[in-house]
Amino acid sequence: MTRALVALLAVLAGAALGAAVARAWVVATPVSPELAVEQRLLCPQCTGTRLDVCDQLICLDMKADIRRRLAAGEPADSIVGHYRSVYGPSVLAAPPQSDPTFYLPWLLVAAALAALVGVAARRRPPPMPPRPAKPVSRLVDEELAAWRQSR
Repeated sequence: MTRALVALLAVLAGAALGAAVARAWVVATPVSPELAVEQRLLCPQCTGTRLDVCDQLICLDMKADIRRRLAAGEPADSIVGHYRSVYGPSVLAAPPQSDPTFYLPWLLVAAALAALVGVAARRRPPPMPPRPAKPVSRLVDEELAAWRQSR
């Protein structure tokens, strides 16, 4: 039971360490307000192409409209909501944090660590040979034998 608990704690510690290292290496790129809104929207004509990387005429018009609305002081959520009401929910891009492949390498590391800890927990040291009994003197053996015969 305690070995299983130690293995579980080791796996959890490894996963936490992996997540911390992953977060430390992910560098947040400075995003302009226009780019932040463009990354939240998809091109209404292309399938799955974000607005910030699409060069369709409609996307260029949407980018200009976003710049104009932000300059006028309209909040980013309001702009995204407007385009959602015009084009439907299919125009919304999923946030990059929802990418499940981001955590895949760390899950594999945690699984490998769990396997190693499990193997180490199952591996036991070889049993020690029994200690030989202390030699009993002949006198004690003879007295014990005489006592048994007299009974």
